[in-house]
Amino acid sequence: MSLRELRLRRGWSQERLADVSGVSVRTIQRIEGGRPPGSTTAAALADALQVDPDVLVAAAAEAEAAGGPAGEVSFAEALRRVREGWSDFEGRASRSEYWFVVLAVAVVVGAAAALDERLGAAALVLCLVPLVAVGSRRLRDAGQSPWWQLFGLAPMGVVVVVFVMAMPGKADESVMADPGGP
Repeated sequence: MSLRELRLRRGWSQERLADVSGVSVRTIQRIEGGRPPGSTTAAALADALQVDPDVLVAAAAEAEAAGGPAGEVSFAEALRRVREGWSDFEGRASRSEYWFVVLAVAVVVGAAAALDERLGAAALVLCLVPLVAVGSRRLRDAGQSPWWQLFGLAPMGVVVVVFVMAMPGKADESVMADPGGP
């Protein structure tokens, strides 16, 4: 059972849960949006809702596995994911994961280009596959086709790509309609 369901069963708003648990409203919004809670946060929320903390952690993991939006990640986690799945075009990536990877690529390519223009071009070529892969996962999380990335090749098409990449994650309707899956 998700945090939102537990909260609504008691008839509480996010603000009320924040007051009772001592957890910020923004943290509650993030957890309800799909980000798994930390152990301290889960314990505080579970105490306020009088449930086992493992229920909240399991619900967040279940929501992501069931086709829910990808949870937000830290910079280090985004880099770890891109390092491990640099050529993985399947699955989902959160907005934070995508933009942290874009930031890392910009820093690497910028630093290499500052040393030598050809080195910067080589770094960009090496970073292209991981960048397109995380972009494909990001677009899938936003409920869009990964082919939207091709707009980046058109003049001013980067504006379209930035707009689509900034869209919030959506639940996968095909999985949500049939929870049993294929």
